[in-house]
Amino acid sequence: MSQRVLNFFRLIRILQERGNWPLIRRSRRQLLNFVLCRNDIHRKPLWAVPFYWMDLLKGLDMLVWRLETFGFLFQNGATPEERVRLNQNLNASHP
Repeated sequence: MSQRVLNFFRLIRILQERGNWPLIRRSRRQLLNFVLCRNDIHRKPLWAVPFYWMDLLKGLDMLVWRLETFGFLFQNGATPEERVRLNQNLNASHP
């Protein structure tokens, strides 16, 4: 249990350091659906969501990988130029 709590705080720190905040701000609903397991990939009843997240927090690597895959986190070591380049399409599609 203590490992899960530590991983939760590590996840918060990773989000602060590597979070793709322009994408997060524009895709709040998608991120909320991911957190509440409401998307088509993994749909779960609301009562099962806390158990799902407790299981995910056992190993932080898989969760960080998923957030990187969806673009909510930048890759570790991404330069500021790479971060801007990754979000160019986001800025072009929304005036």
